[in-house]
Amino acid sequence: MNYQFLNADQLEQLVRKGQQGKDYAVVDVRDDDYRGGNLPGAIRAPSEQRTEQSVQDLVQQLKDVPTVIFHCTLSQVRGPKAARIYADAVSKAHAQQQHQPGPRPVGDSLGASASARPADFSPNPFAQQQRTDGADQQQVYVLRDGFAGWQALHRNDPALVENFDATIWS
Repeated sequence: MNYQFLNADQLEQLVRKGQQGKDYAVVDVRDDDYRGGNLPGAIRAPSEQRTEQSVQDLVQQLKDVPTVIFHCTLSQVRGPKAARIYADAVSKAHAQQQHQPGPRPVGDSLGASASARPADFSPNPFAQQQRTDGADQQQVYVLRDGFAGWQALHRNDPALVENFDATIWS
């Protein structure tokens, strides 16, 4: 698997201590069920509108963000699928960069694995993992229990949920 699950308390730590777009990015892949609230600053990327080009655009947009978190309503199908597709695209982009002609950095290993992922959530969620070839590796996560679980915990905190509509979640 090329992504990990992230609990609500871990994401809350990122949101409260980090900077959206610099330390982390949240990607909301909900479709029509997007109404009723969202995480502040989340990038909306509806799964129904996903194309190969939109994935490549997202990879380019988030290339310098160390931690990317995907979610849908429950994070059981759309969120994990989007995270897998995104992580595969990132790995493919890294592999293509590794095979481009030109000088290789000193100490670069030809046998390094580009697909290694952290086993657990990093104790320092703002630190990028170092790959064995020296390149930074983006961490890809899926929010466990999706936005439904998130809003159940944080719907009354405007720093964690915006545009909340209680009638949709009742």
